[in-house]
Amino acid sequence: MKSYIELCILCPSEEMTEICIAFLADYPFESFDTEPTPTGVELRAYILAEEWRSCRNEALNVVENYGTVVSEQRKEDENWNARWEQESFQPVDIEGRILIRAPHHLPPTADDTIDVIVAPRMSFGSGHHATTRNMSLGILSTKGIRTVLDVGCGTGVLSILALKCGAHSVDAVDIDPWSVESTKEAAVLNGVDGQLNVMLGTVELIAGRKYDMVVANINRNIIINDIGSYVEALNEGGTLLVSGFLADDRAAILEAANSHHLILIDERCDNEWLCMKFQLR
Repeated sequence: MKSYIELCILCPSEEMTEICIAFLADYPFESFDTEPTPTGVELRAYILAEEWRSCRNEALNVVENYGTVVSEQRKEDENWNARWEQESFQPVDIEGRILIRAPHHLPPTADDTIDVIVAPRMSFGSGHHATTRNMSLGILSTKGIRTVLDVGCGTGVLSILALKCGAHSVDAVDIDPWSVESTKEAAVLNGVDGQLNVMLGTVELIAGRKYDMVVANINRNIIINDIGSYVEALNEGGTLLVSGFLADDRAAILEAANSHHLILIDERCDNEWLCMKFQLR
């Protein structure tokens, strides 16, 4: 039976909580749960005990900048993952246009609301984070997309949304086995498993393939490092949609994009989290 560490952190605000989650996501944490309190926001982060031993000191140093560690407890797996999915994962309504939900939640009542069903399984991308919401709206506003690459697919939200917005096929890659399984299960739940190819690994897996659109909701450093691979995978006139970074990182992302002949065509900001849409010249 697997053992997990539950790290409980008290953050002073929602903004600081989201920033803390973004930095902790660089470590092998498998899920995050938040709950407002009279003094701030309580963030609970879960990681395998064996993984925690190798990154504990470094991760705790990161946390010091954004909150206070309240407790650090060991928890056995049991049915904990299922309990997290049932109790902590709540539906996300994005401007009444998209509903992201788990299978046990009620479907949208409006016929024109896009229904995206996910299987959380401790992976990032439930739709609660500002970056996922921004990316979802960015996909929704892009027309004529037939083939899509989803880099760092998480729960598969963006892949499934792209298919429900008219894409013919999607390739999705992620380095996290939880994410790969979540996306595969979500594809079946949404009836799109025949159009969604999910792979465990990095963007290197798709070398030589071409797409109308590449979406990457990861973080600043990975985007800057891999942007050449994203561009190489784009068809002429293709679209690159990226997020997972703060507004302060805009100049660095823009510089990297310009060096690869990308033109900024749209951007949106939500709670200091930026999403940028580029087109290949």
